[in-house]
Amino acid sequence: MKRILCFGDSLSWGLVPGTRQRHGADWRWAKVFAQHTGAEVMEEALNGRTTVYDFPGRPYRKGLDTLPMMLEQHAPLDTVMIMLGTNDFFAVPDATAEHALSGLRQLAEVVQSPSVEPGMPIPKLVLIASPMARVVRDSPYPFADVSEEIETQAARLPAMVKALAEEIGCGFFDASYLLTDDADGIHLSQDTTRELGLALAQADLI
Repeated sequence: MKRILCFGDSLSWGLVPGTRQRHGADWRWAKVFAQHTGAEVMEEALNGRTTVYDFPGRPYRKGLDTLPMMLEQHAPLDTVMIMLGTNDFFAVPDATAEHALSGLRQLAEVVQSPSVEPGMPIPKLVLIASPMARVVRDSPYPFADVSEEIETQAARLPAMVKALAEEIGCGFFDASYLLTDDADGIHLSQDTTRELGLALAQADLI
C-alpha cells in the first residue's frame, strides 16, 4: 500500500464555504483520493497555511516550519502532494504570483532533499495548482478578502507552477479549473472537493 502525504491549507482541510465548519470525510478530496486509489493517505491540512510566509495574527501557519516534521513523522512516504499558495496572497502585503511560486519552490526543495531519517526514501512530489481565488461580494473573512489584484495574481499562478514542476522534475496537477464557491470565492463546495479527489485518483500521479 502506497503512503501519501497531502499537505495543504483550508482547501484540503475541507472548509465549508462561507463558514468555519468542515466537510465530512466522505467529501474531502484527500479522503476521496484514498478511497479510490487504495493508498494510505495522511491528510495534513491547516486553515490559513502559507508556503513560507508568516500570516500576521495567525500563528504557526508557515508551511516551511511544519513540512520537515511531517516528512519525518510520516516516513516512509511514497508521494507528497502539496496544494498551497492561496494564503500567501493574504499574508504578504501586495503579494504577487511570484511570492507564492518562490514559496512552493522552497517546499519542493525540502521534499526532494535526502531524508533526515537514515534509510528513508526520497518521496515523489506532486504540486497541485489550487482552485483560483476570485472576487465575491461581502466576503465573510476580513483576513481573506479577495481583491481584484489578488484574483489577477492567482490566475497567473497555475502556469507558473506547471513550469516549476517541469523544471524540477516532479508531478503536476492543475486544479484551477475547479470553480470556487460564491459564498467566499476561495473554498470548494462538497461536490467540488469530491470532484477534485476523483480527478486526482484518475490522474495516475502516485
